[in-house]
Amino acid sequence: MYLLGFDIGSSTIKAALVDAENNLTLGLVQFPETEMDLIARQSGWAEQHPEVWWQNLCLAIRRLLLQYDVKPEEIKAIGLGYQMHGLVLVDKDQHVLRPSIIWCDSRAVPIGKQAFKEIGEQYCLEHLLNSPGNFTATRLKWIKDNEPEVYEKIHRVMVPGDYLVMRMTGELATTIPGLSEGIFWNFKDNTVDDRLLNFFGIDKALLPPIVPVFARQGRLSRQAAESMGLQIGTPITYRAGDQPNNALALNVLHPGEIAATSGTSGVVYGIVDEARYDALSRVNAFAHVNHLPDQQRIGVLLCINGAGLQYSWMKHQVARSGTSYDDMERMVSTVPVGSDGLCLLPFGNGAERMLGNKSLNAHLFNLQLNRHTRAHMFRAALEGVAFSFVYGINILKEMGIQVSVMRVGNDNMFRSGVFASTIASLLDCQIEVIDSTGAIGAARAAGYGAGIFSSLEEALSGLTIEAVHEPSISAAHCRQAYSYWLSCLDRVMNEHPTRRPEKDSIQEELQDRLKSKENDLNTTTLKLSVADELLQEARQFLERNLANNDNGSPRERDLHRKIDHFLRDRQSWDTLEKRVELMQDDVYQKLRRSFPDLSLDEIQLCNLIRMNLSTKELASVLNLSVRGVETRRYRLRKKLGLEREDKLTVFLEEVL
Repeated sequence: MYLLGFDIGSSTIKAALVDAENNLTLGLVQFPETEMDLIARQSGWAEQHPEVWWQNLCLAIRRLLLQYDVKPEEIKAIGLGYQMHGLVLVDKDQHVLRPSIIWCDSRAVPIGKQAFKEIGEQYCLEHLLNSPGNFTATRLKWIKDNEPEVYEKIHRVMVPGDYLVMRMTGELATTIPGLSEGIFWNFKDNTVDDRLLNFFGIDKALLPPIVPVFARQGRLSRQAAESMGLQIGTPITYRAGDQPNNALALNVLHPGEIAATSGTSGVVYGIVDEARYDALSRVNAFAHVNHLPDQQRIGVLLCINGAGLQYSWMKHQVARSGTSYDDMERMVSTVPVGSDGLCLLPFGNGAERMLGNKSLNAHLFNLQLNRHTRAHMFRAALEGVAFSFVYGINILKEMGIQVSVMRVGNDNMFRSGVFASTIASLLDCQIEVIDSTGAIGAARAAGYGAGIFSSLEEALSGLTIEAVHEPSISAAHCRQAYSYWLSCLDRVMNEHPTRRPEKDSIQEELQDRLKSKENDLNTTTLKLSVADELLQEARQFLERNLANNDNGSPRERDLHRKIDHFLRDRQSWDTLEKRVELMQDDVYQKLRRSFPDLSLDEIQLCNLIRMNLSTKELASVLNLSVRGVETRRYRLRKKLGLEREDKLTVFLEEVL
């Protein structure tokens, strides 16, 4: 009897099998071996086709069953962890309407900022525990504003896990944690937040019905079972976003327990038993997997961008070729706590939310060339990342979160004893290294959801603690080094002062005015367009009358002349605007510098040729015959000095 768990990321799909009878992990696979495709149609955008998740999920489970020789009928329950905050839209036939906007897409940031301001910051924090930010709800608003033809077809709005359960079962549903990660959930009233939906103009009926996190959420349909290579009717009994699921996988369920990871970036996830928020919005708070309206469990999430990437940089840029992380750990252990005064701030991976969204960059302090070695730099990097974790966890403590034990996975910086012991000594807590992953956690949770395990505690009792790090380093020396690190951080923070609120207010007011003016201009442009169409009709009507009535009356001739002159003037202005626009273009400037004899019309032709338009399309745009286009193209080639075998498009790409 086996349990199947998935961890659906934006890069890969992980699938795990747990032997339910012996409460042991059987195996784990990952698919694909290269990263899944990500679509970035504009800067700051990130999308994926949900079908890609589904196809790779099916391939992962087939590989897993084959590798471990498990029969489909032996799988008794399925659990799912998935990338959070994504937006998946389906129509009434359960067809996906567009690619999913995923977690790392930033297009909806301005919408979230405006909503936070206009709904009310205090209301958002007290009821939603977050700013509307850049989550599922604001992405849906973006669709409503920018793709109304898609919005009109929406039958249900889902996060990625909801979509995958729908593909497995045909059932459309979501969970309270799923709604909270999308910032749809009102924790104060224990319901979907009407105020947010009304502000965005979103119909509540677009949200799926709610099902429990741990329950029979549906059974595999015939089509899904055939695609996955599993038995029809196998139940899906658990789903959760990746961060809550990762915490569950580390047995972090109750207040006082903290989950952490330090891969490229770092994450700290703590549990509280009542709604908490940070007034400075340095953290996010979502319903945890075991959250209930009458027994709250809120997961508070803090991210640290500058973490494992800093130590990886040391390995690849500072360490000698062939040096491993184990080699670096041995070198680090020869250096005393505090790295003999060498101090590193590891914030070189973009803005840090816990530092007020400041981009501080990485800084190295107090380097002495005749004293410090590579080993000192490695230890300073480890300590710098460890201190940033302690700094972040102290923010959680300010919110009332207790830290009795920290649980971490066995596949990141916590493999370093120096790193883990530094954090343990400063926080005065144990750090347990657990042999688990998100996919393994999802499989065990599915066993509880199916009733195979009587409690989550029983489901997670099979986890193996690989190591325990105690507060073994001198607390006094650690605090001294941490105090110096804080003083260095304060120094850099003071060099990057927070922008004054007055300036923010002025900027926001100017942006509001600009938006209002843009709306007015768009309205005026629309009215002028309608007026032009009416004048065109009037001119044509008068032309027919004048032709049929011996040139008509003097009044009709005069009116026709005035309308004709007006429309010709408008056309001239349109042409002038296009020419001014062209003269401001970078392509114009480059061509003018290289070929000063080119006319505006010839530069416009260069621009159009670079767009790979056909001769017929060029003729249509330029209002010329096909022969006229060929003549212009021939003259352009002569001016550019091209030989017969030279391709105009290739030449322009090279020049520009």
